[in-house]
Amino acid sequence: MADAGSSSLLLLLTAFLHLSVPAGALHTVGSVPLDTVTFYKVIPKLKYALVKIDTQYPYGEKQDEFKKLVENSASSKELLVAEVGISDYGDKENSELGEKYKVEKDDFPVYLLFIDGDLETPARFTGEIKQEGIQQWLKTKGVWVGMLGCLEAFDFLAQDFSSTRSVEERQKIMGKAKNRMEKLPESDQKLGEQYHKIMSKMLAQGDPFVSSEIARIGKLLEESKMSSAKKVEFQKRQNILSSFQIPNSPREDL
Repeated sequence: MADAGSSSLLLLLTAFLHLSVPAGALHTVGSVPLDTVTFYKVIPKLKYALVKIDTQYPYGEKQDEFKKLVENSASSKELLVAEVGISDYGDKENSELGEKYKVEKDDFPVYLLFIDGDLETPARFTGEIKQEGIQQWLKTKGVWVGMLGCLEAFDFLAQDFSSTRSVEERQKIMGKAKNRMEKLPESDQKLGEQYHKIMSKMLAQGDPFVSSEIARIGKLLEESKMSSAKKVEFQKRQNILSSFQIPNSPREDL
């Protein structure tokens, strides 16, 4: 979880960078625009920074997905979402960063996650450019961004549960989840119950239950002609299940 110091630093840096944007400059509302100067000043100071490297004037479906991601990122106290626009004409602004991270024009947009200010080995997102997919990927890197149906405190319990193989420890975590469920507002009660039920299933059927259930729901969402409301419920369950997947330690090579 974020500490007060890192959260305050993130807020201050975000406010400063927005004030520094020249009048008329284009960027996504809520994200932080970076260039070759501010990039090297800001990223080393942050716990987590997700940087989108893209054309200078992005548009279309992939940009719409980025806008949704930026909106959801407000739930994270440790993550800065930023964008670097690269121009392929004139002075070729910010092309140095594209070269450093081996980003070609045909690759746009590219998402890089910088952890603990490490500028040399960021993790690179390689999946389909969808807001939900990027958020699930961030979660596997230890970055909490509120996903539909997920509860932050229960997400951390889910990670603790999956990180131990001790039945005794897992039962203790289930007890914590049960206690916290009782303190949840009524609107979140069913969500809390889902976390607890998944823990029970993992104890009874083993850890592969999570990946098999995620795959099963994924097929249903793709193939079934269900109502919009039903799809939302399945998406919530899939998101909660993804909270039990243990973060990957290796980072993708550039």
